[in-house]
Amino acid sequence: MVKHRYPSKQELQRLAAMSITQLQQEAAAGNSAAAVMLGKRIALERNFVEGQVILREQTLSGNMFAFYAISESFREAQDRNLVEGAAYLRLAYILGDRKAADEIAKMRLSSAEISAADTRALQLYPGFAEDQVPDPRPR
Repeated sequence: MVKHRYPSKQELQRLAAMSITQLQQEAAAGNSAAAVMLGKRIALERNFVEGQVILREQTLSGNMFAFYAISESFREAQDRNLVEGAAYLRLAYILGDRKAADEIAKMRLSSAEISAADTRALQLYPGFAEDQVPDPRPR
């Protein structure tokens, strides 16, 4: 779990209770889960693009957990975009996170939406994968 930077449930609860200022402090201290939570909170509460920049930086550093936050930010934003949200989960799946497929299934998308998400994930792949090779999530 540490290799892919997935936080524990307890860590997620602790971070979810923090203010943006507290998350900024934790992220500055090197807590990558806090950086992901910060990016998502900024995307949803302040500036969507600014939050996405933080999340993208986390994905490019190898933080697979950040793909979930990007997905959630698209699905929870005022202008929801389920296809884009599913595309980021599919990208996590392509890069080795087998559980991301379960999250996509929970979204109950139509076959047309899933197809569109897969197409979008393949468009996103070159920009996010860089030097990453698919690395399966630990069981």
